[in-house]
Amino acid sequence: MQLLALITLSLTTSTLALPTIFSPTLTVRQEASAAQMAAASGKPSPSPPASTGTASSGNSTAAGGACSSQVMALAAGIQSNIDDQNNELTTVNALGMVLAQNPIDMTLYGATQTSLMGFVTKGIVIRENNQKLAPAGNAALDGLAKVANAQMEELSLTMSLAVPASGAVDPVAAGKTVETLKKDFAGGIDQNKMNLAAAMSGCTATAATPAKIVVVE
Repeated sequence: MQLLALITLSLTTSTLALPTIFSPTLTVRQEASAAQMAAASGKPSPSPPASTGTASSGNSTAAGGACSSQVMALAAGIQSNIDDQNNELTTVNALGMVLAQNPIDMTLYGATQTSLMGFVTKGIVIRENNQKLAPAGNAALDGLAKVANAQMEELSLTMSLAVPASGAVDPVAAGKTVETLKKDFAGGIDQNKMNLAAAMSGCTATAATPAKIVVVE
């Protein structure tokens, strides 16, 4: 059986190489400014339009303008959550492989379930921080609320996979829970991809507003 690249399961040595959490990255599309385009064409740069008094959309100080540093931080936070969700999916897949063993290596099972719990709880912390970061009226707020609700179910299901006091796990029941979590994590990734697009809707990411993760106390 070919195992996943990030988690290696050994049936003979009962070892587990836990997934590596990579630093989140956010690809920022750079666009030439009006002044840069004018310089390239040899024409004078156009004067900036007068303010129309348009209210902020929660993404920038002017509709269609550069994304604010707060929005860029939110986008980086959502990307960090997606990275964590990929780790969740990788780890729950590995847990399913452990359950497929006969007999089940309970030491390996316990370590994998603990690793999964760590990713799930980390994802909750990241999402909570993202909700604090989101400016009022930002289009990602509704989607972040959906992620919050899904995470509560995922936490409950992951906790139910813990090794019981008896030391024995029902492989059939646990297997069903694992399959549910696979679908939940995949759905969460899709939702956060939509959240990322929504967070930056109505504004433009530029190199002048670097993305970085901000922790809100």
